[in-house]
Amino acid sequence: MNNNNFLKSASDIINKAREIAKSGKMKIGVAAAQDRDVLAAVVEAKQENIVEPILVGDKSKIESFARELNLDLSGIELINIPGEAPAASKTAELARDGVIQAVMKGFLPTSTLLKTILKPEYNLKIRDTLSHSALLTIPGYHKMINITDGGMVMEPTLEQKIEIVKNGVLVLNAIGIKKPKLAFHSATNYVKLELKSTIECAILAKMAQLGQLGNVFGDGPMTIDYAMKSGVAKAAGIDNPIAGDADMLLVSSYDEGNVIAKSLINFVNAIFSGVVIGAKVPVSLVSRTDSSMNKKSSIALAVVVANYIKKNF
Repeated sequence: MNNNNFLKSASDIINKAREIAKSGKMKIGVAAAQDRDVLAAVVEAKQENIVEPILVGDKSKIESFARELNLDLSGIELINIPGEAPAASKTAELARDGVIQAVMKGFLPTSTLLKTILKPEYNLKIRDTLSHSALLTIPGYHKMINITDGGMVMEPTLEQKIEIVKNGVLVLNAIGIKKPKLAFHSATNYVKLELKSTIECAILAKMAQLGQLGNVFGDGPMTIDYAMKSGVAKAAGIDNPIAGDADMLLVSSYDEGNVIAKSLINFVNAIFSGVVIGAKVPVSLVSRTDSSMNKKSSIALAVVVANYIKKNF
């Protein structure tokens, strides 16, 4: 059984980050911080006692955007490095040296930032695969669910799925779920030899059963309705402890995860809290289309995960 004392919503994540800040704010390095939406998000997060940003980027552009948006940068450290790649390198250096505990992507390609973080000289890699966890607070579901990976790995191999699972479990552990319930997602609830994803789901389910994926419950193949609606499984006469109570939905492709997450966000008003895992520092990626709440909760999730990594790695 899961411990009931875990974070169940985006609001819980934000409140937890504020609680962590009472013992000293976590610092987040913003690589190439000359981005209007990112600047607005981190300044708001600072004002709400969630995180302490360090801005790394083009000082003249950052200050120009701040004036344009009426943002108060007083008390925020700003390191003037105009180039994208040099800004990424400086941010990774700050992480290596323990100056910052989390990283946020600014105005630069995601690949540039993540490849820099994984360079051997920074000693930040935990796993070979970086993956994206989308914790969704969904109206009508009794807790958050981690949909992974709909943001990083296009078509993961079985070996990469194992690492994605471990990254996702770390996020769930960080929000207080000690033994997460993992649903290995496919279009059916049984193995079809002609459908590769069902075979890999069955392998992962067996690995979970044998303890090879850590302290988890895991089963699959499993459809999303089976994973999140207990009545569906009961109607089929199936008794499964994960059915209707999944903490994670592991998908088989970027497309699959992206479509599921964006459908829930855009059509049922789910709140998105996202983070990239696999390094010693979590990486926060926000989109200009994200709501203010989504941006804030994503930054807060990076703080919560960083606090967990600090204590356990």
